[in-house]
Amino acid sequence: MQLALTFPQAPLQVNNRAMSSDETDKKDAAKKLRNKALRLLTTREHSREELLRKLAQAKVRRTREAANTPKPDKDDVASLVDDLAAQGWQSDDRYAEAIVRRLTGQASRRFVAEKLAQAGIKKDVAATALEALEQDDVAVAQALWARRFGDTPKDDKDRQRQIRYLLSRGFHLGDAFKLVPKAAAPVEPDTRASGAAISSFARNRAPETKATDDVDAPVEFTRTSETKSSGASKPRSSFGRSRPWGRKNEDT
Repeated sequence: MQLALTFPQAPLQVNNRAMSSDETDKKDAAKKLRNKALRLLTTREHSREELLRKLAQAKVRRTREAANTPKPDKDDVASLVDDLAAQGWQSDDRYAEAIVRRLTGQASRRFVAEKLAQAGIKKDVAATALEALEQDDVAVAQALWARRFGDTPKDDKDRQRQIRYLLSRGFHLGDAFKLVPKAAAPVEPDTRASGAAISSFARNRAPETKATDDVDAPVEFTRTSETKSSGASKPRSSFGRSRPWGRKNEDT
């Protein structure tokens, strides 16, 4: 009988211990998730959609690191974000205002509106935040181009790069084409001046060049004929005087 009485008490103690351990793990997981959310919100403003996405990613990483730890459900994450919003930790209004302040003078109005839509901000909240954005997009684009580049593009490729930069900030294509000046035309060399210099150099070097060219020319030997003229003495050869046998015999 004693065995029968003590036997059913063992499962009860095991179940209670298992239930208490499971509840403790759930509380620890919820506490870690809340701390993660608070760290994100103290760093900067987050929209509701952005905070939900980051907490879901943190949940996946935690599940991979500790497979035995129970992961919070999607409803638990949404409830946590709602609780933080009710306490003033998270606010879509403050997030929209922060985005508008950060991008004022850095992008077009359309670009700011697209950023708010991507963050999941509702249209009425975004419209209220955009009312504080008082800027002329053309003037902002001009100031951005002057601060980023400021010089005339070197060529057409450089001009296209500058135009793409303004388009990436949400400005219209027509405004970008008007603001970015055309590339400077390449400077062509003055061929007439160089041709005149070459001609002058050739004229100055002509005699020397001719003398140099005549060095290799063949030498022509010409035989000059003697012409008889009155009063001119005929050149006498020394051949007869030097050689007796060459002298004419006058007696003959």
